[in-house]
Amino acid sequence: MAVTQEITYLDNSAVRLTFTYNNEDLRAKYNEIVNNLAKDLQLKGFRKGKAPVSILESKMGKTLKQEVLNLIIGKTVEDAIKSDDFPEAALPLEYSMPEVEGEPVLDLSSDLVFSVKHDARPVVNVTKWEGFEVEVDTADVTQADIDRRLEEIREKNAIVMDKEDDDSAENGDIVTVDYHELEEDGGKIPDTEREDFTFTLGTGNNAFKFDDEIIGMKKDETRDIVKTYPGDFEDGDLASQTRRIRVSLKELKQRTIPDDDELAQDYDESFETIDDLKASIAKSLEASLALNLRNLKIQKILEKITEENPVAIPESMIQREFAMRIQQLLGDRVTEERAYELVPRLADEESRKKSIGRLRTHLITSKLMDDLNIEALPEDRDLFYTNMAEAKGKSFDEAKEEYINNMGGESYLDEEIKYKKFVDILLEKNTIIPGKKVDLVDIIKEIA
Repeated sequence: MAVTQEITYLDNSAVRLTFTYNNEDLRAKYNEIVNNLAKDLQLKGFRKGKAPVSILESKMGKTLKQEVLNLIIGKTVEDAIKSDDFPEAALPLEYSMPEVEGEPVLDLSSDLVFSVKHDARPVVNVTKWEGFEVEVDTADVTQADIDRRLEEIREKNAIVMDKEDDDSAENGDIVTVDYHELEEDGGKIPDTEREDFTFTLGTGNNAFKFDDEIIGMKKDETRDIVKTYPGDFEDGDLASQTRRIRVSLKELKQRTIPDDDELAQDYDESFETIDDLKASIAKSLEASLALNLRNLKIQKILEKITEENPVAIPESMIQREFAMRIQQLLGDRVTEERAYELVPRLADEESRKKSIGRLRTHLITSKLMDDLNIEALPEDRDLFYTNMAEAKGKSFDEAKEEYINNMGGESYLDEEIKYKKFVDILLEKNTIIPGKKVDLVDIIKEIA
């Protein structure tokens, strides 16, 4: 069967395949398909497969031609893509199946020409990846950072207990209240009730911001509150408005934090004093800072490489990336089909820009790692298991067995090893210029 094929490479990694059947070959293909269809059909008055083709054509008319056309297009495209000489650069992405362009018509008196379009994997050519200079801000672990982390540990290890019935509510107490709005005459405003609402006094974590008004109340007490809100109040519905609210205090609890040395011992039984805990926090923050700075350096280098080596990202790849992120966020609550339906609503311009950047970085990173022939060697795995064994107080074999059982093999470890080697190469081949000194939290925020 003589079919001519033309491949056209379009913008954003799209590909158009155009096929042409000359009229003689088209007729032969048509007769072949119709005869095959006739063998499986049973028409009234004929035994199965015995109805003449002319009867089949007269009864099915345009429906038959459309069916034949669909079969011709489907088989032609499939054979072309699966052929050994089909160029790899034109192969469709697994989630971008070829779609027919226009509305081709099967006319047995003329040639058949039709085109399909799909997205192909982007062609990545990295022409420059080393010799860049990037500026990266720096930071130190300060006493304020240690104190902040210590306070987080205190809050996490605090003990919440009921206060005595005669105790009054104070800032920092945890209260549970019922409340509703009142008319000027004291009547309840329908549909404004809120029951069993719990928050910490002093945080302002309530719509009406009535923390100060609850201070001094006792359990089972009810109080009517009148509040007038400023014109620039954060809730526009309350700005410049006066509200009357009836609040009933149902539960009153206090948060008790252990003494410093006791807190340290509760956190880690090997600690004796609060100084031991502070030293551990400082060490942990130093390690975290080093890791975040390393990641930030790599992020900045990859941004430079991506700018220097533009990659056209097909629309189907962007849509898929969004859909996968939606599924990761919502988990079992959303199917893949529903995730795709949500993409147009969630994919604003800024999100699209970030998505395209992530995809470009991923493609360039994969290409560079292949070009550099980075491998995970047996000694690399052995070093990982040795370090794991030391950290967990286990033998080498126990650490290895635990990792393989938990991860289902070593493929993930191999990818981690290769990526670490890749990062080491990038840091060696590019120059980091120290930027301004910033807070530790700012370094963490800058990591994409």
